[in-house]
Amino acid sequence: MSHRRAVYAARFLRPPGWIKRLILREKPRDLTGPYENPVRRWVRLREKAAQFSELPPPRKVPVAKPTRRKPLQAVEGVPKVSPEALQLRLEFLLSDKAVLQQESEPLIGEGVSPFMVERNCWDRQMRDLRRIYRAQYLQKLAEVTEEERKLEAEIHRRTIQERKRRKQAHLHRVGEDMKRRAILKDRKRIEAKVNEALEMTRRSKIKRRQIYWLRRMENMSKLIISADNLDEAMGPHTNVPTRTGDVSVSAASGALLSRNVSIPLLLRQLGGAKEFPQQRSRRMPILENTQREILESSYDLLPEDADRFEPDPPGQTASERATELYSGFSEKEKLALLDQKIQMLHRKAELDEAANKKDNITIRLLDELKAAKYAAQEGAVQKSMKEAARASRGEDPPGLPRRKTLEELAWSEENEKKGDKS
Repeated sequence: MSHRRAVYAARFLRPPGWIKRLILREKPRDLTGPYENPVRRWVRLREKAAQFSELPPPRKVPVAKPTRRKPLQAVEGVPKVSPEALQLRLEFLLSDKAVLQQESEPLIGEGVSPFMVERNCWDRQMRDLRRIYRAQYLQKLAEVTEEERKLEAEIHRRTIQERKRRKQAHLHRVGEDMKRRAILKDRKRIEAKVNEALEMTRRSKIKRRQIYWLRRMENMSKLIISADNLDEAMGPHTNVPTRTGDVSVSAASGALLSRNVSIPLLLRQLGGAKEFPQQRSRRMPILENTQREILESSYDLLPEDADRFEPDPPGQTASERATELYSGFSEKEKLALLDQKIQMLHRKAELDEAANKKDNITIRLLDELKAAKYAAQEGAVQKSMKEAARASRGEDPPGLPRRKTLEELAWSEENEKKGDKS
C-alpha cells in the first residue's frame, strides 16, 4: 500500500528523468530559473515525495446515480362503453321506472315470494348503478390523466429543447474561443518570423555600417598621417628635463593622441560587444501591416458614430412625463387614445404616400402602436377563449383539484429553481 502511495505522490513530485537532465546540462537556467541549484531542487522534491507518500490516497466516495423520474402512466382497465349509454342507464335506474321494473318482475320458480323477486331485481339494479359510477369515474380519470400526460410530455420536450440550445450555445462559445486562440497563435508565429527578418536586416545594416566605418577610418588615417606631415600629425616635440637629461616627448594634441576614444563604443563598432544597446533609436521598428491598421481603425469612434440627437434636457424623462399624464386614464380611455393616435398616423402615412414620400419613422411608430393595441387586447381574447373552452368541456366533478395552466407550471418551476439556488 505504501508503494502505491509513493507512485501516486510521484505524479506531482517526480524529479526530471534522464532526457530532461541531458537537456538541462546544456542550459539549465532555461528550465530551473536563475539563482537555483537543480540538484538541491531535486533533493527537495524527493524529500517532499517521501513525506507525501505517508499520506493515504483520497478515498473514492460512492455517489448514487440520479434516478430518472418515471412519467405518468395511462389509466388501465377503462370500460369501453360510450358515455351516452352509461348516462341513459343511470337516468333509468334513478327514475321511477326502476320501481316499475321491480314490481313487474315475473315469479319464476317454486316457493318464490314477491318480496324475494323484488329484492333480487333491486340488487341487480344497485350492482349496475355501482358499475356505472365506477365506469364514469374511470373514464373521467382517464381523460384527465391523458391531459396531464400531454402536459408533462410538452414540459419534457421543452426541457430537452432548452438543454440542447444551451449545449449548442456552449459548443459555439468553445468553438469561437478555439478559433480565436488559433488565429492568435498564427498571428504570433507570423509576427515572430517578421521580427526575425527585421532583426536580421537591422544586424546586416549594423555590420555594413561597421565595415564602412572601418574603411573610412583607414582612408582618413592615410590622409591625415603621411610621410610629409608625420611630425605635425604626431604633435610638436618638447624637451622634458629629467635626471638623466632632456628627453624629446610629443605633445598630446596630435591627430591620434588628441582623440576622445570610448572603449565600449569602439568595441561595439568593431563587433566586440555581445549585445546591442537598449537605446530608443536601436529598438525594433513599428511593424507595417496595412490590413491590421485598417482593421484596427474600423473600431475607432468616427464622427458619424456620434449620437444622432441631442441629450434630453434635465428634468422629467419622456416615460415619467407619460406616466404623469396618462396614469389616471381607464383602460377604455387608453384604448380610445391609442386608436386616435393610430388614425392620425394612418392619415399622415396616406399623405406621405400621395406626395410620393416615405417616412420610416412614421411607419415604425404605426407598427409599434398596433403591436401595443394587440398586446392590450390579447388578455381579453385569451380570457374569452378559455371561458368558451371551459363551457364546452363542462364543469369538473366536485372534489377534483383544479388543473394548473402552463404559465402556472412555468412559474412554479422558476420558484423551485430559485429556492434550490438559495
